Amino acid sequence: MRWDFSEQLAAKLLDLLSGSLASIALGAAVCTVLCLFSSQACNPGKVWWRNPGMLLDACYWLVVQFLAPYFRMGLLIAFATLFMAFVSADELNQYISNGRGPLGSFSFWAQAALYLVISDFMLYWIHRLFHSARLWSYHAVHHSAEQVDWTTAYRFHPLNLCFGPFMVDVIMLYVGIAPAVLLFMVPFQTATSMFVHANLNWTFGPLKYLVATPVFHRWHHSSPEEGGNLNFAPTFSLWDLLFGTFYMPEGRLPENYGVDDPLYPRGFFRQLIFPFTRGRADAQQAVPLNARPSPIGSAGPLPES
Repeated sequence: MRWDFSEQLAAKLLDLLSGSLASIALGAAVCTVLCLFSSQACNPGKVWWRNPGMLLDACYWLVVQFLAPYFRMGLLIAFATLFMAFVSADELNQYISNGRGPLGSFSFWAQAALYLVISDFMLYWIHRLFHSARLWSYHAVHHSAEQVDWTTAYRFHPLNLCFGPFMVDVIMLYVGIAPAVLLFMVPFQTATSMFVHANLNWTFGPLKYLVATPVFHRWHHSSPEEGGNLNFAPTFSLWDLLFGTFYMPEGRLPENYGVDDPLYPRGFFRQLIFPFTRGRADAQQAVPLNARPSPIGSAGPLPES
């Protein structure tokens, strides 16, 4: 029976993988078409296929991001199986579909809504933590993109992912969110991440105070003197509005991105080991989350004087 379930789970993961690939291809096609219209671009002329960092983004996508959500879900389900001591395939199937914990009694769609809001709230604060001096060297990988577009969505250090979305998913599983809900949300998360990094000048008018938009997030990739230490929310900009980190100046668009550090490595493997070498030396002292921005790095704060 366990073997039958394993086959069912593998089939489900493969179906999701094919669906996610389709959503990525569709998102890339939409971003490509839109960026051809200069009226829709935040930074006209900066098309993604001429991005000098595209090869690096491709490395992060292939090595770090492509299979990570599916391996993650498979491992989480395997650990949950051992931890919760399921004794039959029916119990395991019930757990996959409904979850087990305080939130397990809610319907699938209620769980999906709770997951979306609660996980986004946690990711907002985790993102702020990664902008503190002690963790900045891991997150600087994401900010190292000097031309931001949808491919930047995949540029993350593995430890940033482990202590960000991966850890949040573990927490959500153990409070009762069903694994099926998390699997269902993967294509949505992929699409929204591509969208907020896209080279678009969309602000959504008054909705900018509720949901993250491309302009909202592009300010986050700008220099610390502008918005690089603000706009942390992945999906709901409302968190930034509530906690005083919202920044979208009227009549202006961000232009310059990247890590303002001439010694910051540009190669894939050198970026991966950077936090364990010079990056560690740069973060000897932890600082408050609301510390003033540093002139080195897109957002790494300096200790208070």
